[in-house]
Amino acid sequence: MRIIAGKHKGRILSTFEADNIRPTSDRVKEAIFSKIQFVLPDSTVLDLFGGTGNFGLEALSRGAKLVYICDNNDKSINLITKNNNALKENAKIIKNDFHKILKNLEGVKFDIIFLDPPYATNYGEQSLELINKHNLLSSDGFVIFEHNKGKQFDFFGFELFDQKTYGTMQVSFLKVKND
Repeated sequence: MRIIAGKHKGRILSTFEADNIRPTSDRVKEAIFSKIQFVLPDSTVLDLFGGTGNFGLEALSRGAKLVYICDNNDKSINLITKNNNALKENAKIIKNDFHKILKNLEGVKFDIIFLDPPYATNYGEQSLELINKHNLLSSDGFVIFEHNKGKQFDFFGFELFDQKTYGTMQVSFLKVKND
């Protein structure tokens, strides 16, 4: 796992073997960042299920002004902190349950929210509902939701504007629904 572009291009990130950690592959990460490259500079980003910090640290490398990387797992938080420190970055790292994190972030407006929850859960839908409830997305912002291919979701006030499939997973791009 590495930083693909930006000021830390080519830097290797630490990772670990765990059944519950599934870092976004470089191929998928590169495709996502190609799509968002023009809105990323000076943006505020939330990497909610941070795992290794891969997505959030890539965003910082490419010019995001503020990145929150969150997880509830001690090993993940330690790894995110290690990767953040190795890059000498200043990501805001938060350890807590995603419900509490989203409630506590009320008042912050994110331009990009990245959701890569454990696939066998409904945490993605719960997160979308809370993001909507706490009004965390800026008016031009969007959510990038990584999930199992073909699974149907309730997007809770968001509308799908793009979707890409990579093997057995999909990445859904969502924006606030304009009624």
